[in-house]
Amino acid sequence: MRPRLVHVITRFCVGGAQLSVFDMCRDLREDFDIHMVCGPDVGDEGSIYEEVAAEFPTTLLPVLRRAVRPREDVRAARALRRLYERLRPAIVHTHSSKAGVLGRLAARDSGAGVVHTVHGWGHTPADSRARRTAFVTSERLAARWCHRLVAVSRDTRDEGLRLGIGSPDQYEVIPEYVDYSPADPDFTGTRRRAREALGLPPDATVVGWVGRFMPQKDPGTLADAAGRLLEARPELHVCFVGDGPDRGEVESRLDGRDGRVHFAGFRKDIRPLYAAFDVLLHTSRWEGQPRVPQEAIAERVPVVTARVAGTRDLIGSGPVGFEVEPGDAEAFARRAGQVLDDPALRAPLSEEAVGAVAAANGRELALARHRELYATLLSLGSPR
Repeated sequence: MRPRLVHVITRFCVGGAQLSVFDMCRDLREDFDIHMVCGPDVGDEGSIYEEVAAEFPTTLLPVLRRAVRPREDVRAARALRRLYERLRPAIVHTHSSKAGVLGRLAARDSGAGVVHTVHGWGHTPADSRARRTAFVTSERLAARWCHRLVAVSRDTRDEGLRLGIGSPDQYEVIPEYVDYSPADPDFTGTRRRAREALGLPPDATVVGWVGRFMPQKDPGTLADAAGRLLEARPELHVCFVGDGPDRGEVESRLDGRDGRVHFAGFRKDIRPLYAAFDVLLHTSRWEGQPRVPQEAIAERVPVVTARVAGTRDLIGSGPVGFEVEPGDAEAFARRAGQVLDDPALRAPLSEEAVGAVAAANGRELALARHRELYATLLSLGSPR
């Protein structure tokens, strides 16, 4: 019999953590009897719940919510404990802040090996001191209830250790599960189809962005950098793929640019669309290890990214773009211009450059390290 592996995550929205879990489990289904557990919340970025449930046994817990609701959180922990008693997992693997704390609490004395992946810490620079303290205290406590902590980047691990979350011997650094094989090896054909799908001129110079318009993604800096590039380069087009509450801010600040600004809205299958861009901007103020720049590089598109957790593991692996300080719109515009003016950096990136990043961060590495981790966990009892 295959050992049972239970993944617990707060929600299956379209996000980096969710896609990493889903993709990894597809490659592990021959080795493990996999069961998924999630809550009902869905953001405006869409959901992959139906796709996950079609491929794996999946339990939806109505009381497992993203928001902090003490009464429901107690009920969710109890429901998870009952579920573990029924499923009798060999390994419990939790993801995201809420499911991570409750899922580890419920797994105490379950007999399972327990691991939690930090795709990005629940506390952020935008939080109040009280909220940040509450999240950090919860993570310190929950670290006692698991055998291993997986950090998706060295920066994420280092932050956890600085905050007293877990011990050095608990941490494994395993990057997000990203396939660095392009959607189509024919870059020219992929670019033509992507530009048709996005309504872009076939021969334009295009700066792209992919994400959710929200404070974490710093829409102000994004609009400022895009505006500088549009002013300096009359031939340039800018394309934004995504939606969110702060989209209006970017639209209003870039209004009146003679049809050179394109808002493509939310697109579920983004991978074939990256090839439309000559360079991708990634302006986030915080991350664990951002997925969007990785997908862009995989599709042979260079990136200019804010220097946040995980980006040094990407940009430092090969000649694929630049890091700049978060919030520095002038630096974003300058570095993007440098990419556009350098034939060695402009899309499509070379196979050698993409291969170097893939070797240090890609799917094969993540899969091998997870297999090693799970083999270790199978030999352990539950933490107490």
